[in-house]
Amino acid sequence: MVIFAFLVRMISWFNISANGRIMFTGTDSFYHVRRVVYTVQHFPDTITFDSYINFPYGYEIGWPPLYDQAIAGLALIAGGGNPGIATIEMVAAIFPVILGTLTVIPVYFVASNIFDKRTAILSAVIISLIPAHLMISQAGATDHHAAEVLLSTAAFTLFILALKYSHEMKLTISNIKEIDKKLVLKPIFYSIATGLILTLTIFTWIGAPIFLGLLVLYSFVQFTFDLKEKRQSQYMLINVIITYITILLLIVPLIEIGLRPGLEMSGMFLSEFHIIYVVFLLAATAICGIIASTFSKKDVKWTYYPAAIITIGIIGIALLNLIAPDFYHQAMTGIQYLSGDSGVLGTITEAQPILFDGAFTTKYVWSGFTIFSLTAIIGLFVAAVEMNRKKYPAEMVFFVTWTIVILVLTLSQRRFSYMLAINFAVLSGFIIDMLYKQWKKEQEKEKKPQKLSKKKPEKTPLRETIVSTGIILLFVSIVSIFAFSPLVDTLITPNTPSSDWQETLEWLGSNSPDTSYYLEPEQTPEYGVLSWWDYGNWIVYIAKRPVVANNFQTGIEDAARFYVTSDEDEIVPILQKRNVKYVITDTWVTTGKLGYIYDIAGEEFLGAQQYEDFVWGDEKLRPNIINLHFFSGNKVDNLRLIHESEGADLNVKLDNRSDNSTEISNIKIFEYVPGATIYGLANANEMVSARANVTLSSGRSFEYENEAIANESGWYELTVPYSTTEIPYDSIVEPYYVSMSENTEDIEIISIDEKDVTEGNNIRLDLIQQ
Repeated sequence: MVIFAFLVRMISWFNISANGRIMFTGTDSFYHVRRVVYTVQHFPDTITFDSYINFPYGYEIGWPPLYDQAIAGLALIAGGGNPGIATIEMVAAIFPVILGTLTVIPVYFVASNIFDKRTAILSAVIISLIPAHLMISQAGATDHHAAEVLLSTAAFTLFILALKYSHEMKLTISNIKEIDKKLVLKPIFYSIATGLILTLTIFTWIGAPIFLGLLVLYSFVQFTFDLKEKRQSQYMLINVIITYITILLLIVPLIEIGLRPGLEMSGMFLSEFHIIYVVFLLAATAICGIIASTFSKKDVKWTYYPAAIITIGIIGIALLNLIAPDFYHQAMTGIQYLSGDSGVLGTITEAQPILFDGAFTTKYVWSGFTIFSLTAIIGLFVAAVEMNRKKYPAEMVFFVTWTIVILVLTLSQRRFSYMLAINFAVLSGFIIDMLYKQWKKEQEKEKKPQKLSKKKPEKTPLRETIVSTGIILLFVSIVSIFAFSPLVDTLITPNTPSSDWQETLEWLGSNSPDTSYYLEPEQTPEYGVLSWWDYGNWIVYIAKRPVVANNFQTGIEDAARFYVTSDEDEIVPILQKRNVKYVITDTWVTTGKLGYIYDIAGEEFLGAQQYEDFVWGDEKLRPNIINLHFFSGNKVDNLRLIHESEGADLNVKLDNRSDNSTEISNIKIFEYVPGATIYGLANANEMVSARANVTLSSGRSFEYENEAIANESGWYELTVPYSTTEIPYDSIVEPYYVSMSENTEDIEIISIDEKDVTEGNNIRLDLIQQ
């Protein structure tokens, strides 16, 4: 099964390495690999501050280091202590495959300890095939998600074992000495191991407090059910307390060593917040236990327990706000983030509810889980009924609680589908096995009664189990191959940057001046690149250039203002403030994201505006992104178009008076230059225009035009960004035609040197004689 899971996840290798180099999937993977490259050279240190993002101010990186350190360590081993970039990228691309494959093992043990071995085998097959997990664990998906899923599933497997053993031996604090030491050591060992792995999770994923908090919530639920059944809960309390104490003992020295000045109480960085958080959870568990014990001794009705805990919890949170406001604020911020109610999250596709995309939809459920979404929901309902029938066994209560928590998170933000895949795989295995058993039972009923025979049965129970499991596995495999198009799409078309983006960023890396400190990001490089934040990590890794905005949503306010403004007096200050040399635009921003950009910029956006108003309307009101991407930056003083992608998926009518559509390249790069200022005498109050034909290296030609109105004294000045001599980037620019009106015969022709454009020189050109 493990080999099968590995081979399935390696299918995408043939696509991510098709062009002679490895191209990772998604966006954050590229930044992880950047950190890995740095860590290989500075092992075990990794990037904690990066001047290449939020340029030129830089940005504190909140990602914990363990994931990137693990990849760097393996790369150092694979490369004999000095790996090249090809070795580093290969290890980084395969690492999530290894993690995803190993995840099959704890999934098997979760299912076998809660249900049975046949369910465990089915669950292992399903997690090998379910798209939501394949997406984060296929070759090239070098993000930390596969690690957090493996670690959390392994930790919860150990915790389930601890619960199971301690419950079976009716472990309490008072009878520890009376029970065989070897038996007592089992649940204690599993609890300590749970704490150890959850500690590793803290140093792998900043969202790990979710998993820690789950234990308190489970404790509350289990206390409630145990009170209902009039049984003691010390077996569970011992395991939770040991787990939290283990975590606390491990994280205190490690976090205190790595504290960053000014970030001592931040939920987004490894800080004292995590220490206080674990202490808070430990205290909350103890309080729940004390109250449950009091209710049990005084024989208080069990239904009062949840009300008492909720009331005390509300009072405790209010006191926490007074006693530790910094901690309280960080905790509330984290809750808002998980709920999706946190500012810029509203503009991130993966942070939207899984059942909503402008309207109710099931497409994300189907693409992530296929038919297993249905079987899992049925399985969850049946498991809850079974849990009630069996009088709430601890391991089953924990699994159902775990499932509901992750399900709620996924309903809130579809990004958490990959975590829910574990629970859905187990629940689907459970319901498929149950349906098979029911079918088998019905088949046996239909058989005629047979006389008793002294002969041995033809099939032993073991053989029957193997055969029946094989039949089910064959069914699941056939359905997976022929019916699960999302599975095929995930493996065959991994989410790598498009060929246009790859070509564009490789071109930028080869045709722009190198920037310094790429692997010494504590210092500030020479210039930056402005794009929308979705593409920032690609630019940093593929082109090796600093960016204003990246996938941490840094610099997005300035980027948004730059894109939506129609005032060139606002454009230039943003570029100068951010020391931008290159600007990148793309079609998807103009057609799919413009509304979000307007929201971030604090402007009102009407969806119907996009073409009728922006493209055909008053050009003075046209947002900068439309003018740049559709009109090649016409009438913009300081930005010149230097490169376009070959792909062009959009055709736009740029003039409502014409029936002809213009093919718009998917991606464009502009260079910011001071521009050459042409000035001189013209007729007073008359429009002066300068026009030049520009031919890019791709062969596409267009006319650049800029214009100005002469003042009452007849003086005019206008700035042009293209040079006509010593032209860079393999472009061809013909000399400018400067005139006072389109129909005049008084046209002056002028050439502009590249030095005039890059140094902002003034060139006098009188159109009339004094």
